[in-house]
Amino acid sequence: MASMKKPYRYLDHTADLGIEVWGANITDMFANVGRAIFETQISGKLKSNKEKSIVLQCESLEDLFIDWCRELLYNFSVNSFIPSDYQIYIEGCSLRAQMHGDLYDPKRHRIRIEIKNPTYHGLEVKKNTEGFRARIIFDV
Repeated sequence: MASMKKPYRYLDHTADLGIEVWGANITDMFANVGRAIFETQISGKLKSNKEKSIVLQCESLEDLFIDWCRELLYNFSVNSFIPSDYQIYIEGCSLRAQMHGDLYDPKRHRIRIEIKNPTYHGLEVKKNTEGFRARIIFDV
């Protein structure tokens, strides 16, 4: 069975965590940055028995991307929510997401690295011939 290539890669960055993420369309890219955050931060098997919604309205696509990452990290920090499935709808600079996932359980999960905040430093969100691509740096 062929392994599926991850839709993101790590960027060289001295103290923080840099990630480049892509998708065939904008919603794939937003879902893939969520996967990158939690696959980097958490190890362990995830159930899909909890549900969470996010609604965002921003001034720009870059702001929407940053706020999306902030919301994901906030929901983990405050509610212990780890998304595993994403249904995302983006229109202009508005986002609606319905996610299924799990709650962090120290008996089943381990924190590999604590990701704190997304930053605007070096932020890029672009449409290209393959779809969408973004680069983002997180404080760790």
